[in-house]
Amino acid sequence: MSDEILDIAHGNVRLAAEIRMLLRSLLDHQNDRVREMARDVLDGASLRQMAASSVYGEQIGADIATFWNRYQEMTPEERAELEQYGRDRIDPQ
Repeated sequence: MSDEILDIAHGNVRLAAEIRMLLRSLLDHQNDRVREMARDVLDGASLRQMAASSVYGEQIGADIATFWNRYQEMTPEERAELEQYGRDRIDPQ
């Protein structure tokens, strides 16, 4: 696993694994640039540099906006369920 990804995850091995899994899922993204970025990061490129790049940043920003819009449309119960799901995936106790 990339040291940078583990650093981004603040040393949390489970979170780093989730980030890596997310990057693998982006290999099937509809946008060629996002697929390219995910492949490059999985091959060792800097995730921070890729995310900050104007080449990839615009599409990443659009995807984040899509997520945020959907999140805002969720009921408080749906949000709580999604948040708990995330906590359970990263740090099951």
